[in-house]
Amino acid sequence: MRASASLDRTACLRVGIGVIPALIAIVVMGLGNIAGVPVARAATSLDSTATLTWSAPGDDGASGRAAHYEMRYRNAGVAGTDTLSWWNVAAVVPAMPAPGATGAVDSVTVRGLDPARTWYFILRTADEAPNWSNFSNIAMRAPYHDAIAPAAIVDLGLVVTSSIRGITPATVSPQR
Repeated sequence: MRASASLDRTACLRVGIGVIPALIAIVVMGLGNIAGVPVARAATSLDSTATLTWSAPGDDGASGRAAHYEMRYRNAGVAGTDTLSWWNVAAVVPAMPAPGATGAVDSVTVRGLDPARTWYFILRTADEAPNWSNFSNIAMRAPYHDAIAPAAIVDLGLVVTSSIRGITPATVSPQR
């Protein structure tokens, strides 16, 4: 089955998570389901945050609940296929949620991002042993460039608070 929306430089990938095979997806905005599986999206706000969502994997196969998530991020992409080097220098997302039940949609909001930069995110999951998953696909938050000017002020007026030598200045009414 094909996705109805186009993928923007990222795609879902099925990863083997040690003894936890599952779909962990962090996908760029705009996708709903791929092959009937709800996938994640990076929803960018107009400020310095990114909200990432994904489908919770199971603990052992498609059943149970995983024990721990770890997500990392940087403003530089992975060089070639060297994800481990990228991971080792990336910042850790604090306060990750506990994994939900298998198939539940989990999410985290990352704050304090420079909105003028591109940000990349990767997620891993562990069970109680801890057996760690492979790396997820990469979610990318594009820079936000504010190109819309503020609205014009249309109710500018003057408020008279005193008079000078008996002359009171005229009050200007706003144009409507």
